[in-house]
Amino acid sequence: YIACNSGARIGLVDDLKPKFQIKFVDEASPSKGFEYLYLTDDVYKSLPEGAVNVEKVPEGWAIKDIIGTTEGIGVENLQGSGKIAGETSRAYDEIFTLSYVTGRSVGIGAYLVRLGQRIIQMNNTLT
Repeated sequence: YIACNSGARIGLVDDLKPKFQIKFVDEASPSKGFEYLYLTDDVYKSLPEGAVNVEKVPEGWAIKDIIGTTEGIGVENLQGSGKIAGETSRAYDEIFTLSYVTGRSVGIGAYLVRLGQRIIQMNNTLT
């Protein structure tokens, strides 16, 4: 197992990606950043109740939270990590296992590394 991660990934409901708009600080220069993501009135009204938490803005509805409409949104990475954990645990009992950490490994990634019990941590700090 080779690891370098920053923990679980935060996902976004795929159905909403094409529907939200971006309120840029400066429309002529998007590299200056954005103020918020928003939905137009029509799009917001078409969503099931409770799918998003919003607040009213001149352009429509600024997105504060995305809840989603189906069970399990945002846990795809954790489900995959759970499968890797099961395989790593079984492999440890059957074969030689070794984890090589190329940088930092935190959260679920650190747990997966620890399951293998034999770990090499690359040290790339300058002293």
